[in-house]
Amino acid sequence: MVSVPGKSDEYPTVIGADARFNGELAFEGSVRIDGSFEGSIQTPGKVYISQSGKVKAEIHAGNITIDGTVEGNIVTDGRIQLNATCKLKGDVAAAKMQMAEGATWSGRCDVGPNAAKGEGKSPAMRQIADAASGKK
Repeated sequence: MVSVPGKSDEYPTVIGADARFNGELAFEGSVRIDGSFEGSIQTPGKVYISQSGKVKAEIHAGNITIDGTVEGNIVTDGRIQLNATCKLKGDVAAAKMQMAEGATWSGRCDVGPNAAKGEGKSPAMRQIADAASGKK
């Protein structure tokens, strides 16, 4: 078996640091993004954007951890974790949120058990949740 740097059982799919990907990414498992991605991401699994990762996308995932740069709105039924090197520009709807000292973020936020479902949201945040989940 060939060993792929950065690939693990936790993140079986890896977009490498030297890769650029444009499009729609939909899957059941988890992904680690070390390179550049532009488009949309849809998964009930985990999304990890490493420090070298640069993402411009609408993201709807089970859990999201960001060490890199993200521009786009995010919806998670689970937790979003913004680590110290995170740079996020976009709105967030999440059941749980953790933000480390040093992380930067510009956008609106709706956090709570029903946030990703759109319950109790402003019309603008409901549109963000619908767009990230593929609803029109």
